[in-house]
Formats: sequence, C-alpha cells, structure tokens
Amino acid sequence: HNLGSSRCGVCGMKRDLVDNHEDEYYDLKSSHSCTDPLCCLLFVGALLGFGNLYRSLIVTGNVGKLYHGIDWGGRVCGLDTGVEERPYLYWCASASASGGGLHFNTQKPVCVASCPDGSLTSMFFNMNAECALVSGSLSQMLSYKTQTLGHYCIPDTSEDQGATSQQIASQLNDMGTFAQQALGSLPAAWPLLVGAFACSLVLGYLYLVMLRHCAEALIYLSIGLCTLGSLALGAYLWLNSGTLLQGMDRGSRQEASGLTGHEELATKVASIVCFGLAALLVFMAQCLSHSIHVASACVEVACEVLFEMPSLLLAPIVKVFVKGLAFLVLLFGFLLLYSTCEMTSGEDGMLRHFSPDDNQKLTLLFYLIMAIWILAFISAVYQFTVAYSVVEYYHTPFDHGGDKDVGCCEVLEGLQVALMYHPGSLAFGSLLIALLSVVQKIIEYAERQNQVAGGNRIVACLLCIAACLVSCCKDMLQRVSRCAYIDMAITSNNFCDASQQALGTIAAMAASLGILTGATFVFSVFGVIGICLCCGAFTYHTASTGAFAEASSERFIESPVAVTMAALAISALVAFAFMDIVDMASDSLLYCYQMDRQRGTGGKTAPRALQDLFAS
Repeated sequence: HNLGSSRCGVCGMKRDLVDNHEDEYYDLKSSHSCTDPLCCLLFVGALLGFGNLYRSLIVTGNVGKLYHGIDWGGRVCGLDTGVEERPYLYWCASASASGGGLHFNTQKPVCVASCPDGSLTSMFFNMNAECALVSGSLSQMLSYKTQTLGHYCIPDTSEDQGATSQQIASQLNDMGTFAQQALGSLPAAWPLLVGAFACSLVLGYLYLVMLRHCAEALIYLSIGLCTLGSLALGAYLWLNSGTLLQGMDRGSRQEASGLTGHEELATKVASIVCFGLAALLVFMAQCLSHSIHVASACVEVACEVLFEMPSLLLAPIVKVFVKGLAFLVLLFGFLLLYSTCEMTSGEDGMLRHFSPDDNQKLTLLFYLIMAIWILAFISAVYQFTVAYSVVEYYHTPFDHGGDKDVGCCEVLEGLQVALMYHPGSLAFGSLLIALLSVVQKIIEYAERQNQVAGGNRIVACLLCIAACLVSCCKDMLQRVSRCAYIDMAITSNNFCDASQQALGTIAAMAASLGILTGATFVFSVFGVIGICLCCGAFTYHTASTGAFAEASSERFIESPVAVTMAALAISALVAFAFMDIVDMASDSLLYCYQMDRQRGTGGKTAPRALQDLFAS
C-alpha cells in the first residue's frame, strides 16, 4: 500500500490512519461534528445585540467630545450647535493692569475658526462679540500670536506675552506636546514603521530557524547568564557590605534608616541568597538535564513541523492583522460609547468629566464583556486552527521515503472546522476568560477607589486576595483551554468534555509540560527582547539620520523617540505572535503523543524526532 496521502484539487483529499491499521484511513475533518450549539446561539445573539449597539453608537457618539476644547458656555468647539464651524479653543487677552505683557481670562475661553498666526490678516482675529463678553470691551482686547496644538490655540512663548501666557502654554504643553510631536511624526515615518514590521517578520522567521536547530543551546545560555548575573550581584553585595548606604542620597538614606546598625548583616544575607540562587540554577541544569533536553527537542520538532507546513508560517502575520484591527475597531466603539455619557467641564476649557447613569453603566459593562469576548474568541479560533493543523500533520502517515505528505491548506481547513463545527465550544471557553477578565478589571477599579477614599487596609487586603484568586483562576483556565482546544481538534469533544480530558492528560504529563512551559517562556523572553531591540535600534538610528533628520525634508521626523516607541509596539506584537505559535505547536505535539501513549497505540505517526526522543 502507498502510505502517502492522495491529493485532489488544490488541497487534496487527506487520508489518515485509524486504529493503527496501515491500510485503513479516514479524513480527520469527517470525524468532527457540531459541539455546544446552545453556546453558539448565545454568541450569535450577543453579536447581533452588540452590532446593533455599535451601529447606534456611530450615530449618537462623537469621539471629538473627549479631546476638543470647551468654551465658556459649555459648548464643545466644532461639535455643538452654534460652534460647528469653530473647532479651536482660544483665550481672549487684554492689556495687563501692571503694564507687563497680556492678561488672559483662562476661565472663559471661546471657540474660533482658526488660530491667529501673527500675520497682518489675523491682527484683529479675536475681535468678536464673544471676546467682548469675556473681556468687557472690544477696545480693551489685544491680538497675540498663537500656535496650534491639537484643537487649542496656545500663546507663542517665543514672544513676551506675560506670565499667564507662560502658564497656559506650560499647562497645554505638559498635556500634549509629546503627543502632538508623536502624532505629527508618525505620518512622515510610515516607511520606517513598514520597515520595522518587515524587519520583525524577518527576525521572527530567523528566530524560528534558530529554535529549529539550537533550542537547547539557548536554554543553557539563559541559565548560564542568570547564574553569572547572580554570582556577580552576590559578589558585589558581599564586597560592599556595610557601605551601600553611604552612596545613597540623603532622602534614600532616610527611607532606609531602619537598616542602620544592621546594614552589613542585611547585605551579606542578600549576597548569600544570590549565591544560593546561582547554586540552585546549576543544580537544576544538572538534575533536569534530561527534561531540558526533552523540552528543547519538542520545541525543535515544533519548529520543524512549522517549516513542513508553510501555511502555518503565515498564521502569525494573519493573527497580528486580524486581532490588531479588531482591537482598534472595539476601542473606537468604546470611545464612542463613553462620549455619549453626560459631560461636565471645568472652567479652563480643557478638563472634563463624564458621568454615566445606571443604564449607561450597564451598557459599558456589556460592551466591555463583549469586546473582551470577541478578542478572546479570535484567539481561541487561532489556537484551534494551529492545533488542528499540527494534529493533521501528526496523524499523517509516512510515505515510502519516510516523509509526511501534507497539504497546503491545513490552516484553512482548520479555520473552516473551527467556524463550522466548534464555534459554540470556542465561544464557551472564551466567554469564561472574558468574564474573569472583567472581574479582574472590576477589582482593579475597586482598588483604585479604595485608595482615593483613604486606603482602608482591611478592604485593600481583601481586594488583593480576590485579585490573586481571580488571576490564578484565569491563568489556569487559559492553560486548560489551550489543551482543551487541542483535544477538541483530535476528538471533536465539546468544551466541557475536552477540558475534563485535558485535565487528565495535563496531570499525566505534568512534569514534561512544566519543563516545556518553562522552556517556551525562556524562548519567548529571548525572542521578544531580541526582536524588539533590533527593530528599535534600526528605527531610532534611521529616524535620527539622513532625510528623516533634516528639518527641510518632507520626511522630517520631529520625535524619533515616539516613532521608535511605535516601532517597538509593532515588533512586540509580531514577536509575541511568533512565540505563541511555537508554544501552541509544541503543546499540540506533546498532547498528541501523550494521548497515543495512554491509548497504547505507540505513536507510529509521530514525527521521527519525537519518537526517538521518548524512546531514548
């Protein structure tokens, strides 16, 4: 018999081994059926209600209320009736009684169509009826040069216009100068941001190649660096025991006054702790060498699987685009919803406060739950799709040449199975995570309110305990959900049955899974830091040289730091996507092999490297 998979059309017809008989095959997709239909209906109904809410917010909400100026009559410049054509906030000025500079009425700003720039055409710009009401008389008003900062006309501080001018400019600059420079720099820096994105992709694929060939070396390198760091810190503390407080400033010495008389002892104890940590790391490297080898080999096999299935290599890019776009759309909708709340403004035209009523609070809570649910559902679909593809690869039999004949569309097939058969189960798992996330946010809000109210220690302690419990439950649920999605890809169980099966499998391979989780965490830290540092250095260097650094250039970047921060955010998102797919693929391989061992099937279709690893 030909042990390869027969192919038809673009993706082909896949045949997989069943019951370990080499001449019997089945299609993995055909073994799946619809699960958790009630949860699917609940999710669809919630999406319909959410969509209706979002559509109404587009009509009733206005994000401009959050950042446009507010005039002395409480009208939002450029938005409210009567000031639709006047989007900028301006402070009227008159001659100072002391004879030095100008006097600004900071409590009664007005809305204007444009900011005066000091030209002759704008000399009498602010001579209007509203300024007359503010200043008392047209004859007392004076024109002054301004700069545009967002939707505000701030006094030009290059000219002497009085202390109040400096105060207004300082207040607005503190609030928005960096933001204005950042927003002004980003359009001109789009080639750099695209370059940072491309650079992060290249580095991500290079890192996968490194993990494919030298994952174990990276683990021991990290252990070695941590050991040397602990030894160096311990030696420094031991050699400088009794003298560290002398190098502190006076304020720091006062804060550490409780250590007076015990500084040498405390420093030596901390040094001994560092030496002990170094010894523990060496002990772990020696005693857990086999487990580290197993975990590293699993990661290497996972990377090999990724390169054997090119469609999986595109999954991180798709995830970044889809989840990033969904996040921006949901964030915009939340701002629209928040802008519909009743607004009260301060007297300076800038500060504002939104007070939602009870119905709006419930709407905000519903929106927050749905937003987190949607993002968690996207992650669940992604995890299931990756797991399905790896399971498909795992159960594909070897051909006569010892290779696996996998298709080109496993990812698309996994996505189809996820949305056709298991949307209810994926929605169920993501809903649980969303609810715990919302509870987490509510506890954080309660902690802030407790601090504002004076910081009751008993309440703070109870909230801290609750936060720890919710965080632990959420982390455990995320881990179990990942394994449940793998089990679902194999068995087509519903979420509860898959979770129960996953818990048993996790308990059976707790040691291997723990080491694997630690290894993938180390790889993730190395990968994310390395990719971000390289992309950040490239962006900052390029933004500070050449045409990007010339003020006369169309590509001039006023704030290289802001552009670098944007590039770091982009590269971090890409890096996390690459690390996540390695984590999911390695978990899927280990889970499949453990299930084969539990069933006594021997894992004949497991990748050769995985078979050799567990046979050794």
